[in-house]
Amino acid sequence: MATFNDGILGGFSGKVGAVVGSNWRGKNVLRSAPRKSTKPISAAQQRQRDKFKCVLQFLTPLKALLTDTFGANVGTKTPFNNAMSYHMKEAVKHTATGFTMDYSKVLVGMGGLCGLAQPLVQPVAPHALNITWEDNSTQGLAYPTDTFLVVVYAPLLQRFDYFITDSLRETTGCLIHFQASFYGETVHLWATFTNRSLALTATSRYLGAFVI
Repeated sequence: MATFNDGILGGFSGKVGAVVGSNWRGKNVLRSAPRKSTKPISAAQQRQRDKFKCVLQFLTPLKALLTDTFGANVGTKTPFNNAMSYHMKEAVKHTATGFTMDYSKVLVGMGGLCGLAQPLVQPVAPHALNITWEDNSTQGLAYPTDTFLVVVYAPLLQRFDYFITDSLRETTGCLIHFQASFYGETVHLWATFTNRSLALTATSRYLGAFVI
């Protein structure tokens, strides 16, 4: 891959002979046109492709959220790239039937803000969860007005929902009500704090699995 500055013809997009031109993150880029490989895919390559597919399918519905909660752009790496990299290394496991996510290691936020202290989740009838925590806003990089964020995932539905709540770190509690489509489903929960004014997020915590 090569980059080039605008010449008399400027940048171009598309294929010209054996070269493909495009604009990638504000840079004019030249690549060799891809060639179809006739070499069979190895077992290791197929495993890596399956692993990547598993993580990508899981995280894609959260892409907009992760763009705000998983760090900042570093060079050419976006927050979503960071999330993909983390989960490929730490939060996916291989089973007899293929790859699956390790929910206990999934993160929905990563950053320097102080995290959730002593969380407790209690089911509340009908179809709600009450989440409480300790106010640790006296610690470094923890602010009373940090906003509480919850992400839920129902594996059988392959569906996420997330709640950017009105609850703050200092309020020490939040009641989450679910849509009817989640009733009777087992859901996995993750929670974190965000601070929009400082563009900071805490590294999230896995809160467990609960039947709604």
